[in-house]
Amino acid sequence: MTKVFTVGLTGSTGAGKSEVARLMAARPSWVVIDADVLSRRVVEPGQPALKQLAEHFSSDILNTDGTLNRKRLAEKAFSSSVETAALNAIVHPAVRSEIERELRKAAESGKRVAIIDAPLLLQAGLDAICDYTVAVVSTPELRKARIMMRDGLTEEEATRRMSVQPSDNHYQTRVTALLHNLGDRKALRAAALSVCATIEDLAI
Repeated sequence: MTKVFTVGLTGSTGAGKSEVARLMAARPSWVVIDADVLSRRVVEPGQPALKQLAEHFSSDILNTDGTLNRKRLAEKAFSSSVETAALNAIVHPAVRSEIERELRKAAESGKRVAIIDAPLLLQAGLDAICDYTVAVVSTPELRKARIMMRDGLTEEEATRRMSVQPSDNHYQTRVTALLHNLGDRKALRAAALSVCATIEDLAI
């Protein structure tokens, strides 16, 4: 079985990573593995990660039917960097196992490139299994506006969520390619397509 060329796609919340992921997903023989989708899968009722989360953050993060109350978990997990680290220590290993399974499936189905779309790619150490990494960054002001609109958060909630995330410098020194999203969709698209062409050349 030929190994699929693996690309890690990351970036701070609200930076525009999803826009780049959509461009990549549209390319022939490419597949996008959405870590957020997998992170929801590993906390479904009956999954070990959900039990661990309830033990750490208390059972009031569960709804009456046993499903995860994401808003309540987010309030607790993003209250400090210590609690965010506790969340990641539980969820990351479970998500990594799912990602590795998806990569095997991509290789078996003959895909040339697999994109791991993961906001916490670097924090979870997933860059170690990637052949190439891309980060999308933006200004704090643009990110905050996008987060508030996208997630229906107050400015205070958006600021708190951003405060536990790494700075742009964190990405700059650790990824292969950095895409700056300054609000010009056409410019972001052009930069993303240029990176895609580079990846196509490498994934031979």
